[in-house]
Amino acid sequence: MFIADLRLYLEDKFIQVFDEFMPLCAHDFQTASFLSNLFWWSDVADKEPKKQGWVYKTADHLKKELGLTRRGYEKVRRILLEQGLVQYRRGGIHGKMHWYINRDVLLAKICELRGVAVPKTDSKHHYDRDNFRIPKFIPLKLWHDWLDMVVEKGKTTGHSMKKTAVKQLAELHNKKLDLKPIMEKSVLKGWIGFFADDRSQPYKPSEKTAQEQRNQVERELAEQLAERERKTEPPPDKPDIEQNKGYQGIQQFLKKKRRK
Repeated sequence: MFIADLRLYLEDKFIQVFDEFMPLCAHDFQTASFLSNLFWWSDVADKEPKKQGWVYKTADHLKKELGLTRRGYEKVRRILLEQGLVQYRRGGIHGKMHWYINRDVLLAKICELRGVAVPKTDSKHHYDRDNFRIPKFIPLKLWHDWLDMVVEKGKTTGHSMKKTAVKQLAELHNKKLDLKPIMEKSVLKGWIGFFADDRSQPYKPSEKTAQEQRNQVERELAEQLAERERKTEPPPDKPDIEQNKGYQGIQQFLKKKRRK
């Protein structure tokens, strides 16, 4: 029997791993295999602009398509995030995992591996310290200063909050406003949001609109915090039934019955 005879019993699909991905993924085959598949999935997603390069997979998808258990995809996620190769978020009632390949980071690492210069690309985005993608018109240092201020106030800097902040800054940028003084003032005032200054800029939301925006962000943060607290709350203590009159009556009845 020849291998060609056996091939008739196999499907054409098989695991393909890019050679360059092995050293980029700490020489972990499972991670390199996942990144190779994510690369292919992302190529398909790029043909649908509304997805903005994001790919989602459930735990069931990863089990069926790649044989990844929860422990497996958690290890994969940890390695890829440590290398800065992906962005990750989880959402939806079914726990969909959303993945995005940091194209610039991947390109830079591949070029470093091959010992060649990184070609110049006209990227419209850069990444913060959490590998969150933000438009290049947002000053990265001021963005990090603002995140530090938010953390000092005891708030979280999750994906939802960052997305809201980027949307606010994009609206101000589209109005041809200088974001630097606006962001500096938010850091100084301790604002969980960004608002134009009417003393130097003609565009500023009304006090009612600004308050509504602040309230919306505060509500989202409060909901996230409450959800985390619910998950970590210990189960309620069982009631002490010995002090219950009904329980005491039953015990007295049983004692009398035993005496008889």
